[in-house]
Amino acid sequence: MSQVTAPSDAHEPSLRTVELVCEKLGELDLPIGPGTARDLIRAILEMEAPRVEAHVRDALQTALETIRVATQSALGVLTTTERIPPPPVLPEPPKPVLERPINRKTPAQGSRIPALRTSGPRRKPGEHSGERPRPPMPAPEPPRQRDEFDGDADRPVFRRPRGR
Repeated sequence: MSQVTAPSDAHEPSLRTVELVCEKLGELDLPIGPGTARDLIRAILEMEAPRVEAHVRDALQTALETIRVATQSALGVLTTTERIPPPPVLPEPPKPVLERPINRKTPAQGSRIPALRTSGPRRKPGEHSGERPRPPMPAPEPPRQRDEFDGDADRPVFRRPRGR
């Protein structure tokens, strides 16, 4: 990287650069052709190339030196520091307490899940071995005899909202 390269004919100006030089010199009342402008640009680039290359080389050297220093300091930090212990395990948040636990058997535990019945006669309470007989329901009251004054009592009462 420290070698200085000799200026070569590799500095060839672009068409846009040649047009720009022709235009700017034309504004100064120095009209020149594209060939003359190209030769002028080549001469300027040959004179300025070593100085520009030195600036670029210096900037690259500074960047590489910065990267080297940062890498060395990072390696030094990584090799001299102790391992950070893992954070302590926090206890789990409290779980809600159920009034009584639900015991559900799954097919994996060996029990069979009963299928829903879609048709068939209903069984009376107590026919199954695990069910308790239900107490009998009270008989519904017989319909009342209506009086001639009871007709208004069965009608719903609609009230108007207050504040109108």
